[in-house]
Amino acid sequence: MNAKRWLLGVYLLVMSMCLSGCIFSSESQQAREVTNTFWQAVLNADMETAKDLTTWESAQYLQFLSSKSLAAKRFETGEIKIDGTTAEVATLLYGGEKGDMEIPVRTILIRNKDAWQVDVQKTLGSMVSGAMDAVVDQLNIFMENGLKDLDRALADSVNELNQSLKQGVDQLKKDLATPPTAPLAPASPPPSSGSVI
Repeated sequence: MNAKRWLLGVYLLVMSMCLSGCIFSSESQQAREVTNTFWQAVLNADMETAKDLTTWESAQYLQFLSSKSLAAKRFETGEIKIDGTTAEVATLLYGGEKGDMEIPVRTILIRNKDAWQVDVQKTLGSMVSGAMDAVVDQLNIFMENGLKDLDRALADSVNELNQSLKQGVDQLKKDLATPPTAPLAPASPPPSSGSVI
């Protein structure tokens, strides 16, 4: 009888672990789907769909995402962290003229009743931080490339100066090796016409 209870206890424990894993997996999948649908709506300028996926308190901040200043071309979602009724989805927006500037964002979701909703205000806060990091990275790349070009230009200038100095030294050697020409005879004073008194 004790063996049956023990097996039943183990069975219940395993089943509860499996169910909790499924529930967590289901929660993270729902959070990812809401995030993907939200960002696709933003990129498509479908603000009505985006508004349906946001918290009531943060819907007013959608205007900042609807401006052309965002100009993201595409996005990717990554790791999901769920802590009670809050979820964070790592999101990478690709902006810039060529769509190659990466802007890391944490899409923040709040669990309301039976659905995840995007907290646009907190998401924008993480976007500002991510955009600043992206700008700093772009500036670093620009400066690095600029310094390489400057180094190359400086090296070329030094080489030109070196060649010019070498030619000057060679010319000076030639000039010193050649004997000077005879100096001109001084002009004789003109004869004076007059008597001395």
